[in-house]
Amino acid sequence: MSQRPLPALTVLLYALGYPLGSLTLGHVTPFLLILLRFLLSAVLMWAVVAVRRTPLPRGRLLAWTVTGGLLVQGVQFLGLYWGMAHGVGPGVAALVIAMNPVTTAVLARLVLRRRESPWGLVALALGTVGVIAACLPRLLSDPSVGPGLITVLVALGGLSGGSLLQERKLRAVDPAVFTAIGVTGSLPLAAALTLTTPQHITDPLPGAALLLLLVLASALGMACYAACVRSRGARGASILFALIPAVAVIASWSLQGTPLDPTTAVALICGALACAAQSRSTRPTPGPAGRSGQGGPYDAATVRERVR
Repeated sequence: MSQRPLPALTVLLYALGYPLGSLTLGHVTPFLLILLRFLLSAVLMWAVVAVRRTPLPRGRLLAWTVTGGLLVQGVQFLGLYWGMAHGVGPGVAALVIAMNPVTTAVLARLVLRRRESPWGLVALALGTVGVIAACLPRLLSDPSVGPGLITVLVALGGLSGGSLLQERKLRAVDPAVFTAIGVTGSLPLAAALTLTTPQHITDPLPGAALLLLLVLASALGMACYAACVRSRGARGASILFALIPAVAVIASWSLQGTPLDPTTAVALICGALACAAQSRSTRPTPGPAGRSGQGGPYDAATVRERVR
């Protein structure tokens, strides 16, 4: 896949998941939706892997792939849907997940001893302003925050932690394979949650059509995001979340007629500036061990994994 349109395609596909998910939830209960989403995504992604004849990871690399895939897919989406099913409004959930750049930077500092460059700090600040500007009107109109907020925070940790793991251990794994393994490994827990809670479907035909669109956008979006992590690192890819909420608002306006407001323009400008600042960011300062924090495509960990 060409690298130039990849970030824009990732933002568009990921942002479409919010209005499509909201529309689909009008026909399918949350855990049944996530189970069907994982199942259909697995079929789609394994078909892509088979057609492309992509090699699969083995041994220790396979174990790391399963772990990273479960974090990015299972922990993120099950935690998100659990929280929304237990009182967390969609505006709050979107705001929490969009804090991915900040969480990734903090985890990278704590775990990898990675320091941010000045441009990286500017990107984080602009991204935070952009996310808040996009989400604030939704928060004011839907301020409900229940105990499920804890699971949404866990979902955020799964996305950030899984992306860092992918960067450090899984650069040799194809993004489609990473996504296929992640959604497949997440199926048992999604099935358990579905079987232990009441489920229902209304208007099956519109619900099925929306579900298929959601699966297509989300599966391809997560594969594109995995490709961004592979090529740019977890921290570089995470800054895309500075733009995703604003694009999601525009997509909601297009698909659902949700009113636009001036803060959306502010969010788009701040998000674009954050991405520009991130592109100017120099390689983070090496940590105490003298290892570059960016974890480029040919760092020592990647070479060892490829040898295995």
